[in-house]
Amino acid sequence: MKIESQDQTVEALLKGTVFVIPSFQRPYSWEIDHINKFWDDILENIDDTYFIGSMVVYKGDRSKVFVVDGQQRLTTIAILLCALREGFKSIGATDLAEGIQTYIQQRDRDARTVYVLKTETSFPYLQEEVLKDGPATITTRFGDEERAIERAFSEFKKKIAEGADAIFGNLERTPEENKSEVKRWLTDIRDTVLDLNVIVVTLDNESDAYTIFETLNTRGKDLALTDLLRNHFKRMIDEGTEVDHATLKWRSVIETIRGAPSNLDPDEFVVHSWQSRYDFVTKAKAFAKAKERIVDANAEEHLNRFLSDAEHWRSIFDPDFSWNGSEKEVVKSLRALRIFKVKQSAPGVLSLIRAYRDGIIRYRKLRDAIKMIEKFHFTFNAVTSSRSSGGISGMFASFGKQVFNCRDAEAVDQVLRDLKVKLRSRVADPDEFDANFRQITFTRGQTSQKELIRYILKKVQKEEGSPTVGESDDLTIEHLLPQSSDRDASTVGQIGNLILVDKETNDRLADKDFNEKKLILAGKGYRLPEMLTEVVDLTDEVIEKNTLRISELSRSRVWRI
Repeated sequence: MKIESQDQTVEALLKGTVFVIPSFQRPYSWEIDHINKFWDDILENIDDTYFIGSMVVYKGDRSKVFVVDGQQRLTTIAILLCALREGFKSIGATDLAEGIQTYIQQRDRDARTVYVLKTETSFPYLQEEVLKDGPATITTRFGDEERAIERAFSEFKKKIAEGADAIFGNLERTPEENKSEVKRWLTDIRDTVLDLNVIVVTLDNESDAYTIFETLNTRGKDLALTDLLRNHFKRMIDEGTEVDHATLKWRSVIETIRGAPSNLDPDEFVVHSWQSRYDFVTKAKAFAKAKERIVDANAEEHLNRFLSDAEHWRSIFDPDFSWNGSEKEVVKSLRALRIFKVKQSAPGVLSLIRAYRDGIIRYRKLRDAIKMIEKFHFTFNAVTSSRSSGGISGMFASFGKQVFNCRDAEAVDQVLRDLKVKLRSRVADPDEFDANFRQITFTRGQTSQKELIRYILKKVQKEEGSPTVGESDDLTIEHLLPQSSDRDASTVGQIGNLILVDKETNDRLADKDFNEKKLILAGKGYRLPEMLTEVVDLTDEVIEKNTLRISELSRSRVWRI
């Protein structure tokens, strides 16, 4: 491997070279904090030498080089220069604006205009909306990367405008003197940017670049599993055509995950997908495992599996995605798992959904299996808050792998029977369950378990055949003994003192005493348990007994595996 290293200024770097950011690189993603830090560093180093690190590139044809590492800084420098161009134009210094543009675009040997930075992922947005000196002439696609570029460009322009306004606000100088001072300030910033020092490491070919890329991106904070896999798939699936199908498919995987309303982690998806098919592996070791198994002969098959798994996995954490009305029971269980805030079972659930979508099992089998997993996590996580040192995750990864290897429903049945035995063996004993169930409370000052309590009350009232008025999603939590009472909050907030009612009934109940509430509830068609209808005074003891009754009902019937 031949490697050349050279210390260069940004000015020398941008003259006569076109930098191509290949599609296997991660999109531009600098946040405002990064922009602010870079801007502050520039201002603090005006008239000083400032080293900004290294870049790794490999040679293309003629004056082109392909960027392997350093693309975030290079793109940011280009964006800042364009913002300075706009700053010069705003004060009428068109000659200086044109001077900056000579670093942004050039003429090739055929006298065609080429930009110094060519990006494959954000093309043509960066070129049309930022690098171009003038209004865009075509409509461009707008995604996460484009938003990041726009954010950086806008922030730099804002900082330049604020700095110029501060100078123009000096009343001790004439307007022309202030204008000259703004021009000098912008020129100082321009010169500092162009004088930035960078070490450029140049390689001869693309193959060496992939090796360097993997080395650089498996050292510490820059690790991104999805980036490494995209790189590997591109290597394994080189179709020799202009259209890079591997990169396009992988981009679709990432867009599916990032399209969810909640903040899902694409790297976590990769780990869960891999665990559901092959080995229980940590994020840190996932790429090594994948690289070992994914080779030329099977890369396309693996990529397609990741592509389909992305939709299945997202539907676990985004239950409004890809499920239809006839599958609502599964959706309810998936929403419950979200309430419990559990992820250990994701590889197993992913395998079940995959088997269902691949036609290996029917909907009823999927529904019952995920319902069983829901019941387990209610007891293990939501109530007893049990913790596992990898045992639960390993169990569900093993289960997922077994389901993945099943070729018919009968084989899946056997795997599910084995899982049922394992889940039952891990359920807490009754005393531990009851003690923890009593701690699940809801008051004005303790609302963190509100969604869990709504979930419990809906299940329990349904089990007891207690009718409700209105849509279930509109039901609110009512305290039978008012929160305004002088009783201890730990008792008033217990489930034994709570009931779900429609909003209109809730408003009528307000802070009335218990006997008035009983009459209103009966008149609206609600039915309280016999334990409560027989008492006149709702004492702490009665609430405790009702909580214990609901706890026993929960573990012995409602959530019994």
